[in-house]
Amino acid sequence: MFRFYVLILIFFTVTANLFSQNIMGEAEAVNRAIKNSPDLSAATLSILQQKQLVKSSFNLPNPEIFIESPTGNFYTPSITQSVEFPAVYGKQNQLQKQQVQLAEKEKQLIENEVKYQVKQLYLALQYQAALNRQWYIQDTVYEKIALSATRQFDAGQIDYLQKLFAENEYAEIHNQYLQQQLKMASLQQQLQYLTATTETFVTEPLNINPVNNYFVTADSMAFAANPSVQILQQQNSIAKKNVELQKAKSLPGLAFGYFNQGEKNTPVYNRFRFGFTLPLWYGQYKSTIAAAKTAVQINGQKTAALQQQFYLQLKQAQNEAAMYARAWQYYQNTGIKKADEIIAVSNRFFQSGAYDYITYLRNINTAYIIQQKYLEANKNYQQAVLTIKFLTATL
Repeated sequence: MFRFYVLILIFFTVTANLFSQNIMGEAEAVNRAIKNSPDLSAATLSILQQKQLVKSSFNLPNPEIFIESPTGNFYTPSITQSVEFPAVYGKQNQLQKQQVQLAEKEKQLIENEVKYQVKQLYLALQYQAALNRQWYIQDTVYEKIALSATRQFDAGQIDYLQKLFAENEYAEIHNQYLQQQLKMASLQQQLQYLTATTETFVTEPLNINPVNNYFVTADSMAFAANPSVQILQQQNSIAKKNVELQKAKSLPGLAFGYFNQGEKNTPVYNRFRFGFTLPLWYGQYKSTIAAAKTAVQINGQKTAALQQQFYLQLKQAQNEAAMYARAWQYYQNTGIKKADEIIAVSNRFFQSGAYDYITYLRNINTAYIIQQKYLEANKNYQQAVLTIKFLTATL
């Protein structure tokens, strides 16, 4: 009995130490991970790079400079500058601005994925902490029972089978308890790494009443804010702008320059020349325009395929949310009460001598399994809701 009270004291001491540690909320963990993400830093630089390329959309070819002798009597310099049809530069500028928007949407995609990863890990750590507390209580109870069985066997009050069964059950529970501690330590390290946190912290307790409205109408509008869908839509906009650019490139270009083709004393105004480029080989432009139009169709089909995939994932997540919500509500309203009643009745029967160790341990083990399933249903429901929010970009 003294050992039992010592274990209870240890439990409350450990619990007090946990509360004395820093508590990191989910929002803080997400913000730290976003700040620490190399992928997001790279995405920010990618946006800067695309903005820097906007000025390069007005890209004139280098002028041609020659030293020539038009009459064979003297050398004179000449310079010629050719330019695309003016609409080309406007289209290139519009196209590059669309590339900037694409880089911004790619950053949103990475941010959404980082949020989802951290929230999943945070939920897993919350669940593991709650589960560890459950395993600690069960481990403490089973150790007390195993010690009691040993004393009663030594006193000749029970047979060897009961003693062996009690010791084996405690060994199994203790092994599971140690494994759960390792899982929690691993999850803690992963979250510390993602958030660039060196100090020890604990999460907020697992929400014991997580049921909320998880229903989302599964149509194309449900994924309108999803960055993956927006990226494909933006790529489609880029493809359309590229069609306009390729059409503009098929228009005649311009050329002008300075060159004295007469004698040295030819008037300056007669030394200038003007011309245009003739898109004589229109077939190559036609093929490029056709390929650009095909890219528009490809992106349209990819967008439809992605929305179809997201639809299936959303329906699955909603079905899982409904299933686990029902399970959680059962355990909340009925299962946990039954588990507590099983433990209370089993304790009473065991203390009165109506149950031996084998029957007693089997009964309370059933009750502890119910308590674990309650926590698991809670976690699985919240995970399904996280998936729904990830697909609809509402994290």
